[in-house]
Amino acid sequence: MIGLKYYSEFLERIPREEVSQIENVVREAAASLRTGLLIQTCGSYRRGKATCGDCDILITHRDGVSHEHLLFPLVDKLKATNFLVDDLVYTDKHDEEPGAHMRYFGVCKLPGENTLSRRIDIIIVPYSEHACALLYFTGSMLFNRSMRQLADENNMYLSQHRLHVGVIRMGRNKVNEGRLVPTPTEESIFQYLKLPYRPPAERDY
Repeated sequence: MIGLKYYSEFLERIPREEVSQIENVVREAAASLRTGLLIQTCGSYRRGKATCGDCDILITHRDGVSHEHLLFPLVDKLKATNFLVDDLVYTDKHDEEPGAHMRYFGVCKLPGENTLSRRIDIIIVPYSEHACALLYFTGSMLFNRSMRQLADENNMYLSQHRLHVGVIRMGRNKVNEGRLVPTPTEESIFQYLKLPYRPPAERDY
């Protein structure tokens, strides 16, 4: 029903400048709740595109704990200013556990007479998973699929959460999960896969 309500507006691509404004609203609200947060808009915006289909905003904190219990106060604050106008998918409070990705998928709207309603995703992740999440949510979908396939071919397992090496498979089933390895940066993921680092602007294929 919400998709139908905003159908024509969601079809309109979002100019890059507007995505930056949306990110700034979220950044200011988050900074008023916690200091030192890392906030990055991903997707086609991070890949340098002139327009985007939606806004994917990834949030974490280097201390590994200050990201916890942030999603609900942040969403409440953004709703109080009428920036968030409708909810789509919202992680249940009972699911909020250390190490979990907390997600809010909804609809936002910048102030002004001629602004459109836009799709926004806010994902809060632990810092230990930040690089894998950043890689995943930056995309593109084709690039992510290729990275995961290469990992599989080299007895690894790559997801938006983590990277395992030394995975043993029987057919398509994992019979040994292998060993979790630290991925402090996106570059470290490329290094494990023995690939030259590819910046976001070169990840459309």
